[in-house]
Amino acid sequence: MTADAGLVLGWLVLAHLVADFVLQPGPMARAKAAPGTGATPALLAHALVVGICVVPFGLAFGAPGWWVVAIVTLSHAVIDRLKAVLTRRAEATALAEARRRHEAAGSAPDGLGPAWTPVPGALFAVDQLAHVAILVAAWAALLSVAPLDPAFADWAAGWLGARDPAVVHEVLFRGLVLASLLIVNVRAGALFVGVLVSPRLATEGRPLADRPTASNTPATAVAPAAQPRLGWTFQVGPIEGRAVPDAAAPAPTVVSPLHPAPAPPGRVGEAIGIIERLLIVTFVLAGAEAAIGLVIAAKTLARFKQLDDRDFAEYYLLGTLASVAIASISAFAAAAALGSLG
Repeated sequence: MTADAGLVLGWLVLAHLVADFVLQPGPMARAKAAPGTGATPALLAHALVVGICVVPFGLAFGAPGWWVVAIVTLSHAVIDRLKAVLTRRAEATALAEARRRHEAAGSAPDGLGPAWTPVPGALFAVDQLAHVAILVAAWAALLSVAPLDPAFADWAAGWLGARDPAVVHEVLFRGLVLASLLIVNVRAGALFVGVLVSPRLATEGRPLADRPTASNTPATAVAPAAQPRLGWTFQVGPIEGRAVPDAAAPAPTVVSPLHPAPAPPGRVGEAIGIIERLLIVTFVLAGAEAAIGLVIAAKTLARFKQLDDRDFAEYYLLGTLASVAIASISAFAAAAALGSLG
C-alpha cells in the first residue's frame, strides 16, 4: 500500500508549523537565540520537539520515515542556530552603522529610524523557506513513493473500515491545508511582521547577555555622560515583537541621539493584524479578491490622522504590506493545493 503523496506532504508541513509556532514557547525561543553555548539546552529542547512531531512518519514508513525524522530534526537545529547568529550580527551592524551615520550627519535622521534593518525579517523568512525546502526534498526523495510499514498499513485499513479511502484522504487533506493556513496567518504572520517592523537593538552593538548588570557592575562605577545607554530593547522572533523595558540598562539621563523604531502595536493591534489576514484568506478562497481593498481601506481610515507622522506612516505601510503579502501568498498557495484535488 502506497500512501497518498500529497497527504503525506501536508502532514509534514503541518508538523513543522506546529513545532515552530505552537509548541515553541517564548522563553525557549529567547534562550535559543542566546550567544555562545548558553543557547544549547534550548536549541536541543526545540530540536526534540521537532523530532517528536515527525516521529509518526517513522512509525508509518519504517526505515525511510526514520531517515526523514533524523534529517528534519538535525537540519532544523542547524538552520535555527545559523539564523540566530546571523540575526545578532545584523543587529549589531545596524546599530553601529546608525551611530556612525548620526555622528557624520550631526543630527538624528528622519524616516524608519537609524537602527532599523530588514535583515532580521529576511532571515526569518529564509529560515522558514529553508525548513520547508528540506521537508519537500526529504518527502520527494524518501516518502513520495515509499510503501507504508505493513503493521501501520494494517492499522490504517482497520481504522478506515468500510469508508472510502479517497474520500477520507480528501477530507484529511483539506483539514491539513486549513490548519496550516490558520497557524501561518495567526502565529507566524504576527511574528514575521513584528520582526520586520521592529528588529531587536543590541545596546552599543553588543549582545544583550554581554551587557553589565547590577550584579556585576561595581557600585562606584558611573557610565560616562557622553555615552548613555538605551533604555529599551526590541526583542524579536520567533517571540513576541513588542517593546519591553530593559531592566539591565539604567535609564538615560539625556535624550539618546539614536531614535529606535516606534514600538509595534500592542495586543489590540496584533489582533487587528490577525483578523486582517484571516479576512484576506477568506476572500481569496471564496474568489472575492476585490474585497481585500475594503479591509485595507478600513484599517487605513482608522489610522488616518496618525499618518501625518512620517515615522508612523512608514512603519504602518511596512507592516500592512507585509501582513497582506503573507495572507495573500498563503491563501493563493492553499487555493492551488485545494484545486489540485479536482
